[in-house]
Amino acid sequence: MKKQQRMKEVRRKRRIMFTVLAVCIFCLTALLGGIKLKQAYDRKQEEKARIAAEEERRRQQEEEERRKLEERLNVQIDMDIYSEAAIVKDVQNNKVLASKNAEERIYPASMTKILTLLIAVEELSDLEEKVQIPVDEVLAEYERGASMAGFQPGEKVSVKDLLYGLMLPSGAECCTALACRISGSEEAFAEKMNERAKELGMLNSHFVNASGLHEEEHYTTVTDIMILLEQAIKNETFYEVFTTRSYTTAPTAAEPNGITFESTMYDKKSTLEVTDGEILGGKTGFTNAAGQCLASLAMVEGQEYILVTAGADGNHNTEPFHVLDAENIYSQIGAAIQSE
Repeated sequence: MKKQQRMKEVRRKRRIMFTVLAVCIFCLTALLGGIKLKQAYDRKQEEKARIAAEEERRRQQEEEERRKLEERLNVQIDMDIYSEAAIVKDVQNNKVLASKNAEERIYPASMTKILTLLIAVEELSDLEEKVQIPVDEVLAEYERGASMAGFQPGEKVSVKDLLYGLMLPSGAECCTALACRISGSEEAFAEKMNERAKELGMLNSHFVNASGLHEEEHYTTVTDIMILLEQAIKNETFYEVFTTRSYTTAPTAAEPNGITFESTMYDKKSTLEVTDGEILGGKTGFTNAAGQCLASLAMVEGQEYILVTAGADGNHNTEPFHVLDAENIYSQIGAAIQSE
């Protein structure tokens, strides 16, 4: 009997022990589950907070970008400048920021070469092709006082060297050689220039020659030159030539080490930095009738701007008033954005 009672007591204690153990396991499982649920909840809350913070950061960034854009588009530019006509445009945002006599007829002088260069890079794909410098035409230009790059009449020069000779030192012989190569004659090339100008939307322009030598019927507006340059810089080869400061050609008949060209913008300036930016490239021009002219491209506060000026009262012996106007206007843009 006692043995049976002891056995019963042992079984009872075992049941109690197993019950306690089961309860402990259950509680521990519940506790661990609760911890996991809490951790999952915390992670979810942290993710919500992270997303909310990211959205707020993005909203503030977009608001700052809108504010800066509004500042850029509403920058006030003082157009009391040397040039008689001018126009400046924010290229990225497609907005004219300021202008002065922008639709008045002007003589473009060597800004003409922008159109000549554009047509050349569109028509001639082989930049290593050799082109002969016309003799009679170039001698006639020389007699008229046209600027020259330094190639000799009758010499054969690569298209690439002609492009840089056209743009940097403003060589008229380069324009004539390319014109004759493309259209057979400068007169026929002028017809192509007028056709291309109309295609680009230059409705108030007429061209008679490829270099910009003065002719009464060779005219444009600063607005039309702006339209031309804005389209031209989309061409990769044009952009590369236009924004180059210095270039050395292959050896020539007169120069066994090649001819080194430097942009005419730097004739009297060692640097073209402006407030929070720099002038990337440009084409100067001058005749007595045109005055000092400049079509330029600048990077200010990380964005591109185009400025075209004409009619500054100066010459090759005076201060470069067209370049001074460019530095002035681009610096006004940079200073206005910085001050906000």
